[in-house]
Amino acid sequence: MAESTNLRLRLPLICIILEVILIILFGVLVEYNDDTDAKKWNKNNSTDPATNEFYYRYPSFQDVHVMIFVGFGFLMTFLQRYGFSSMGFNFLIAAFSLQWATLMQGFFHGMHHGKIHVGVTSMINADFCTGAVLISFGAVLGKTSPVQLLVMAILEVTLFAVNEYIL
Repeated sequence: MAESTNLRLRLPLICIILEVILIILFGVLVEYNDDTDAKKWNKNNSTDPATNEFYYRYPSFQDVHVMIFVGFGFLMTFLQRYGFSSMGFNFLIAAFSLQWATLMQGFFHGMHHGKIHVGVTSMINADFCTGAVLISFGAVLGKTSPVQLLVMAILEVTLFAVNEYIL
């Protein structure tokens, strides 16, 4: 009997499994850095952009983040056949890739005392990594299934992080 290509069960199941894994990894390995941690921020209370990285880099983060979710999503909506799927798959791949890129770059760059420290800079780097994944997504749109796109995102984010670490 041929294997069913129906994604009604396979895609949600894979998404739920991957998201549970990511939630566990974030819960165990990730904490905020000093500039973004609310507990430590009240002690310092530094809102000067020159001394607080969060206030200095947040406008850049907003711009890049909007480009990832809105820019890349609407970039491919001009394709008549793939307009709706490009927007939906863009959100799926971007959301998953951002989480995975935050972890992968933390493994290679931001691990201190057994914890990955997440701040605005690490989120901007994860956005750039996701941009590379979404460019590849545009090349294979209409030829791959969402499950294949998730696998592609896992591999590409991993290779991006390794390449960035090597260079």
